Amino acid sequence: MQIAKISITGSLGAGLKVQEQASKSNLKKVVLELGGKSPAIVFNDADIPTALGSCSQGFLANSGQICAAASRVYVQEDIAPSFIEGLKGQFESSSKALGADPKEKTTHLGPLADKQQFDRVMSFIEKGKQSAELITGGARKGEKGCFVEPTIFLNPALDSPIYKEEIFGPVLVVKTFKTEEEVIELANDTTYGLVGESNSMLTNS
Repeated sequence: MQIAKISITGSLGAGLKVQEQASKSNLKKVVLELGGKSPAIVFNDADIPTALGSCSQGFLANSGQICAAASRVYVQEDIAPSFIEGLKGQFESSSKALGADPKEKTTHLGPLADKQQFDRVMSFIEKGKQSAELITGGARKGEKGCFVEPTIFLNPALDSPIYKEEIFGPVLVVKTFKTEEEVIELANDTTYGLVGESNSMLTNS
C-alpha cells in the first residue's frame, strides 16, 4: 500500500496482472511497456553497410531478446535481392558465433532465456514456415541448451503470427515495398510500435 507507482517491461499477460493488482490495492499509478514489433525501413538510397549492420547485428544483440529490437525489416524492391543476400550472410556468420561460454573469444551470441521461451520461439518458427519463405536458420543450434539459429523469413502473410506478434528471439521478418506511402502504412500497422528506424541518404537514425 505504500508503493505509489509500478513500472514494468514484460508480456501482455504480466501487464494485465500488474494492472489488476494495482487497482485492487491503492490505485497506484502503473506504467506498462508490453512488447515491441518495431520496423526498420531501408530505402533504395540507403547506406547499405550501415543498414545491414543495423538490421543484423543491431537486431541480433542479446539473441533478439530486446523489446526495442527492429524485428520487421522493409526493403525497397530495387535493392531487395542484394540486401537480403547480405542480410543472410550476416545471420549465417552470427550463427557460428552462438556459444554457451562467454569467456570464449568466438562467443558473441548466447541462448534464449529458458526452455519455455525456447519452445515459444520454435513454435513461431514452425508457424512461419507455413506462411513465408525461410531464407536462413529456422532450427535449433546444437543438441543441448536453448540455442536458436538466427532466422530470416521473407514476405510473410500480413496476418501471420511471425509478422504480427512479438517473438522475442532471433527471428526477423523481411518484406519488400515499392513506395514510401506503402511502407509507412505497413510500418504503422501494429499494436507494438515502440521504436522505428529509417535508412536512406537523408535519414539515418
